[in-house]
Amino acid sequence: MSKLAIIGGGIGGCSAAYFARKYLPNIDITIYEAQSRLGGRVLTQNVSGTDFELGAAFFNGTNKTIMGLVNAEHLKFKRLEERTDFAIWNGSKLVFRSSKQPAVTNARLLAKYKFSLARAFLLLREAKTQFVKMYYDEQESPGEIGELLASAGLDKWYTKRLDEILLEAGVSQSFVEEIVAPIARTIYTQNADLGGLAGIISLVGVYSNATYSLAEGNSSLPTSLAEASNAKVKLRQRVDGIEKTLQDIYRISAGEDAVQFDAILIAAPLDFAGIKFDGLQFSSWVPQPYQRIFRRIARGVFNPGYFGLKNSATPPGIVLTTKGADPITQCSIQKANATESFVTVSSPEPLNDEALTGIFKGDSQTVWNHNWSAAYPAFKPITKLPPTKLDKNVIYLNSIEPSVSSMETAAFSALNAVRMLLSELK
Repeated sequence: MSKLAIIGGGIGGCSAAYFARKYLPNIDITIYEAQSRLGGRVLTQNVSGTDFELGAAFFNGTNKTIMGLVNAEHLKFKRLEERTDFAIWNGSKLVFRSSKQPAVTNARLLAKYKFSLARAFLLLREAKTQFVKMYYDEQESPGEIGELLASAGLDKWYTKRLDEILLEAGVSQSFVEEIVAPIARTIYTQNADLGGLAGIISLVGVYSNATYSLAEGNSSLPTSLAEASNAKVKLRQRVDGIEKTLQDIYRISAGEDAVQFDAILIAAPLDFAGIKFDGLQFSSWVPQPYQRIFRRIARGVFNPGYFGLKNSATPPGIVLTTKGADPITQCSIQKANATESFVTVSSPEPLNDEALTGIFKGDSQTVWNHNWSAAYPAFKPITKLPPTKLDKNVIYLNSIEPSVSSMETAAFSALNAVRMLLSELK
């Protein structure tokens, strides 16, 4: 094997290039990316000297693959204190306010929701144990993502709704609506039937360990991995087709270009990639719809009274919202100076200026808008994942994505895909 193509330059594709260079050091690697930049759904925007994460915002200590990449490349990271400094708003009042001391936060949760906190933590501990097993199983025998999830016991999570799983475990309805759902909304624009695996991973990510982002912005990770892989990067190159030749070589068509490769790793959702396949036979699946997410960064004098806080009160780092606060799913508050603040607002639909009325004292200025037209799948419960192996040397990294999507699962899928190719060479 001498030539490898990677379709998609997000965290999955760039991780795949990095691992390919590690395990197949003499291979020629080409990354095709339809956009004008690497990173995919990882996007850091700098405004007035402050970094804002408009896509994947954080990772945590349980993210074995991401932590391994960050440490291997000696990238500096910082702890996100605002993830422990939060409040939950139902559209008219705060229903919960955390403490910067986790023990105090847990005491408050226990006082209000009784044993629901302990029952939720038991589920998180079970899921974490199963993920450890999945890591071990992948090291022993890389293969189909669906089989790896099943061998670890994780398949039971994505076949049911998150609220069903929690209620069956004895978690109260109020805890689900006022605590669990707002946390899920910080990562996914939650729908009424959010799948269990996507939901439980959002809880594990926030509450199991400290959360981090890269000191130079999360966008520095995919670019660092691509540079370390020494891959040839073709930006603004949308792949139109993949043809398998009679010599078992794969021809990639991208516009007027046609190049042959020995192997292909697809790190882009086939649900809307528009790639035509010729000569490859693989089982079909029902594509999931994707969610839109809108991010707006606005600047002005923050009004704590909007969220029921006293004017003298220190605002939380992040305000999570219940379903009743639609369309806003979260507000992240960053101080620029003693009076001025930047507020990042997330929503499933575009917000007009009136939606920000009250969040600021007086006028505010919108300094950045970003539209994720296909941020994540809808994560509805499913019974079957797409195939990971599309042909002998064609691997689909995003086969895990209908059940869960994160920087960690993308990087893990990339590592598994490269090891699958390596096993073909033995």
